[in-house]
Amino acid sequence: MASWKGNARTVSYSASKAALWSLTDALREGLRDQGTLVVGVHAGYVDTDGSAWLDVPKIGPAEVAAKTMQALLDDRVEVLVDEAARRLKAALSQPLDRESLTCPAE
Repeated sequence: MASWKGNARTVSYSASKAALWSLTDALREGLRDQGTLVVGVHAGYVDTDGSAWLDVPKIGPAEVAAKTMQALLDDRVEVLVDEAARRLKAALSQPLDRESLTCPAE
């Protein structure tokens, strides 16, 4: 989800994820004519060694992989793995709260 929403504690991480989201979209467009499907995968926290220190709800890596494989089988260009990703994506079209500069769905 860091590709869609910045975080003051992880500025460079969020910026790199946003760049990868843009790259995914550009590759999708560039490779479409040759029949290559490029799938963007968006998730909240995934239960990995890198997120072990966080005491937050997490989705398992096997579920991320299964939902990604299903997206490939269904010829979908995007998979929103968990409810957190779905909520944040829906909030992207909403106006920002001027005082906190955050998405109102948080």
